[in-house]
Amino acid sequence: MKNNYRTLIDFGSSKIRVGVLDNKNINKNIFLDKECQSNLKIKEFNISQSKEIIYHLIQKMEKKYGTHLDNVNLMIDTPDLFSIDISIKKKFDKKKIDINDISPLVLESKLLIQKNYNNKKILHIIIQKYNIDENEYYFFPNENIFCDNLILDIKFICFDNLIYENLIKSFKENHIFINQICCSSYVKSLDYNNYFDNYKKKIFLDIGFKKSTICVYYQDKLILLKNIPVGGDHITNDIAKIFKIEKEYSEKIKKKLNESNSIFSENSEVNLNNEYIDKKISLDLLNKVIYARIDEILNLSFKDIDLLKLIGNKNNSILIFTGQGSKILNKNSIYLKEEFDYFSEINFFEETTKSICESGLNFTKTINDSEVNVVPKKLKKIGFFEKLFHLFE
Repeated sequence: MKNNYRTLIDFGSSKIRVGVLDNKNINKNIFLDKECQSNLKIKEFNISQSKEIIYHLIQKMEKKYGTHLDNVNLMIDTPDLFSIDISIKKKFDKKKIDINDISPLVLESKLLIQKNYNNKKILHIIIQKYNIDENEYYFFPNENIFCDNLILDIKFICFDNLIYENLIKSFKENHIFINQICCSSYVKSLDYNNYFDNYKKKIFLDIGFKKSTICVYYQDKLILLKNIPVGGDHITNDIAKIFKIEKEYSEKIKKKLNESNSIFSENSEVNLNNEYIDKKISLDLLNKVIYARIDEILNLSFKDIDLLKLIGNKNNSILIFTGQGSKILNKNSIYLKEEFDYFSEINFFEETTKSICESGLNFTKTINDSEVNVVPKKLKKIGFFEKLFHLFE
């Protein structure tokens, strides 16, 4: 009976989301969430409160389904998340090649990463591009290929191995076993990417609680991933500091703006009398505070990125804001400085617990022709430990 269900946990820094997919009846799918702050920094790692919340959410799911859900897939972003790009070359001397010739090159690249970043855990291995005798392919060609030189461009998404081990240990204490850990920003953007098929170049800016992540796609391939330690919580702190109010009231102001149709530049006020505190707040000043931080997030996200080279002609390009921290931009005008005027459209993607969990569930069940899956083989009697790479076609 357990095989009928797939469980996904999105481990956010400010909210925990759990989704269970019934493989036989989608009408029985359940999605739950609960606000909870977790510290995912390496030196300050603390998920004690989150661990209890996850346990109780799983218990609720188990009561609904009448079965024990002990295996989960986990989505998470951490402040130390980063990507590494490698190009590896091999000479084939006009030999006919197929997809099986790619596996040894991927393995060689992976071993190189593990040697130089031995304290990091590889979450994703993504083949970005095949350069076959100076001809570029974003997907391995189906036709017969006789190759002299092959260059493979590979992206590795990693985070700290200590965090990985702590997550595994914490979940085991609740008798929950993790099948796979995925990068949340990457997995979400990969799924949302399908909603913007009219664009060749798609830039997703995921503004989270204390971090923001940019994912850039070209021809539906992830070409860039970058993480910065600034997010929506910094906007909350700015509002609290500038207007000299408690942080909890600052967060309520943000939520009120999320629900309103106000244009921040209007010369009006938010009246908090008898609701939170006896105070009026200028929307014009609030606008300046919020957009000062949004500008910083944009500047840091695109720092050291040549947008002209990356985007080129702004036709067929779109900037998409996602994440809890970007909700403040949903019903309000978005103004960008001229240096960010590289996009033919700017969009806010409304995320829900359902859409986030479904993106992770879709990732675990869908064959991704860019992703490399690492499957360990059993120890042989001769004493060698091998790893077999399966390239999804």
